[in-house]
Amino acid sequence: MPMHIMSCFRLSKGVTNKLSSAVSNFWWSNNGQTRGIHWLAWNKLCKHKSESGLGFRVLEDFNTALLAKQLWRLLDSPGSLFSRVFKGRYYRNATPLDPIKSYSPSYGWQSIVSARPLVNKGFIKRVGSGSSISVWDDPWILASRPRSAQGNGINYYPHLRVRDIMTPGKSTWNLPLLNQLFESTDISLIMGMPTAQRDRPNSLRWFYTKTGQYTVKSGYTLAERSREDDTRPHFGPDVCRLQAQAWKIPCTQKLQHFLWQILSGCISVGARLRSRGIQTDPLCMRCGMAAETINHMVFECPPVLQVWALSPVPTAISRFPTEGLFTNVAHLFWNLPDDDRMRMYPWLIWFIWKARNDKVFSNVDWDPYEIINHAAAEASAWASAQTRQGAVSVPLADTVDSGFMGDRCQVDGAWKESDSRAGLGWYNFNMETGEEHFGTCNLWRGISSLQTEVEVLLWAMQCMLRHNKLEMVFETDCSDVVQMVSKPEEWPVFRILLDEIDRCRRCFTSCSIMYISRTNNTKADKLARSARALPTSVYYVNSVLPAWIPEL
Repeated sequence: MPMHIMSCFRLSKGVTNKLSSAVSNFWWSNNGQTRGIHWLAWNKLCKHKSESGLGFRVLEDFNTALLAKQLWRLLDSPGSLFSRVFKGRYYRNATPLDPIKSYSPSYGWQSIVSARPLVNKGFIKRVGSGSSISVWDDPWILASRPRSAQGNGINYYPHLRVRDIMTPGKSTWNLPLLNQLFESTDISLIMGMPTAQRDRPNSLRWFYTKTGQYTVKSGYTLAERSREDDTRPHFGPDVCRLQAQAWKIPCTQKLQHFLWQILSGCISVGARLRSRGIQTDPLCMRCGMAAETINHMVFECPPVLQVWALSPVPTAISRFPTEGLFTNVAHLFWNLPDDDRMRMYPWLIWFIWKARNDKVFSNVDWDPYEIINHAAAEASAWASAQTRQGAVSVPLADTVDSGFMGDRCQVDGAWKESDSRAGLGWYNFNMETGEEHFGTCNLWRGISSLQTEVEVLLWAMQCMLRHNKLEMVFETDCSDVVQMVSKPEEWPVFRILLDEIDRCRRCFTSCSIMYISRTNNTKADKLARSARALPTSVYYVNSVLPAWIPEL
C-alpha cells in the first residue's frame, strides 16, 4: 500500500481501481497466479466484520481519511511550520475549512482540501467564551452527531452567539432563555455540556474519538458510514448478525473465517459452482441423492447426519439439523447447552469439509468416529493453549501500595443514554479510624459516560478539599480517567474539566489517582446509580447513608 503517497496526494480513480483489483485477485486466487472465482462483490468484502464483510479498505475513502489527517494538522497546530507555510500561501485571513479559491494551487494543496467534506462532517466547536460560535449555524451541540441548535419555533435571533445564552457575568447557562429558545432535547444536551468558560477561546475538536483528536481510523469509519447513508436502504431479512457472530466464536481465526464463508456462500460445492456458470455435476458425490448445496454438505448428507448423531451436539427431528442453513448455524451459535463438549462444533464442521474433499478428489472415505475424534482433539488442544496464554495478566494501570492506611475515596459515575440525568457517587473511608463519608448527586446527562467519570472525580476532589482532607488516594474503575489525568494533553476534548482537576490536585499535600476493578467499587457505584434513578435534583454529602439507600 502506498501509504506515504496517499497521505500527501489524492490518487486517481484509475489507480485506486487497479490497486483494489490486485488485492481482490490475490485474495480469491488459489495460487497467487490465477484470478480465481470472486464469490462476493468487492464492496461487500470492504464492509466491517460486524456488518457482514471482511474489513478490506475502500482505497478512495482511505485516501480521504489520510488526507483529512493533514487538514486536521493545519487546524489543530496553527503554529507549526507546516501550517504557517500553507497559511501564508493559501488562506492568510481565513481557515483551511473555508472554501477559498486559490491562484495556481499545488496538487498537494488540492489533495488536502479535497478532504474538507469529511472533516466538516466530523468536527465540533467546543465552547469556551462562545463569542465566535453561531447558535444556529455552527456544529456545537453534542448529539449523536455534531450539529447546530434547533429552535422551538420562529427564529427571531438569526445572529445569536453562544455567549448570548450564558448568564451575564457568569460561566453558566441561562436556563430561562434556553427554555424560551430551544426544544427540551436540546436543553438537556446543552445543560449536560461541561460548563463554558468565558476566559477560554473556542476550539475545534473531532467528535468521533474519546480524546477529541482526529484519527485515520475514525475518519475512515465516518467516510464509510456516509457512503452507506447515500446508498439505497436494504429491505427484507439479512444474515449480518450471523456473519458478525462468526468472528466471536471461540475457535481459531481460520475456522472463524470458514464459518463466515459458509454463511456468505463462498464455498465451492456443486450447486454454487453451477450457479456461477461452471459446467459440473451439481449432485453430491458422497450420496448422489440431492444437489450439493452448502447446507447439504455440512448438515444433510447421510454420512454427515451420522456424524452429527454420534457427536456430543444434541440432534432432534425438525429442530436440528433442518433444511435451512441459517437456521442450523443459528442453532449452533445460540441454542446449544452450556457444555464445553458442545464448543467443538467449528472443528466438526471443518473436518466434515475435509472429509468431503478427500472423497471428491481422492475417493477416500472417512469413518464418522474418525471425524469426531479429530475435531475433539483439535478443540481440546486449542482450549488448552488459550488457558496457558491467559495465565499471565497485565495490570491496566499503575496502582499505589494496597496497604495504604490513610484516606481513600472511591468514585464512580452512572450514565445511561435513555435517562435525562447522570449520577455521581463517592465513598470516602479511613482504614485506621474507620471513619466514613458518602457523597451522591445527579446532574444533566453529558454526551458520554466518560464525561461523567471525569465529573465525579472532580466533584470528589472538591468535597475532600472542603473537608480539609489533604492526603488522599482516589480510586476509580475507569482506566481512561487514570490515563487522561496523567497525560491531559492527549485528551483535549476534556480540557476544561482536566484543568480543574489539575488545579484541585495542587491543593492537596498528597494526592494519587489509581485504578481498581469494578467489583471493588460497588459502594460508589450504588450511590451513583441510586442518584441517577431519582426524578429530581439531589445533592447529598454526609457521614450517614441517605434515606433512599437502605444499605451498601
